[in-house]
Amino acid sequence: MFNLSVSKIAKTSLLVAVMMGASMSANADTLIPADLTSNLEKNISAQMQDMMQVAQRELSLSLQTQLSEAMFEVEENDVESQLAQETSEKAITSAMVKE
Repeated sequence: MFNLSVSKIAKTSLLVAVMMGASMSANADTLIPADLTSNLEKNISAQMQDMMQVAQRELSLSLQTQLSEAMFEVEENDVESQLAQETSEKAITSAMVKE
């Protein structure tokens, strides 16, 4: 009878140990994908922020370049028109009357 109760206690202890091990491994299995998902979301978010900063910087530089080119062209056209006006004024001699 003593052997029978020891055998039942041993079997029950073994069953509890197996159930606890299965429960812990199942819990660990759900934690691993959750951690992976969380890390992936963080990495994707960080990369998106970096990409947005780079895009903003490139857009700003592009706009600055276009603006400076437009200003240079306007200034160049003004200089050309001034030179054309000066050459037409120099063509008048002192014997001619300027109208």
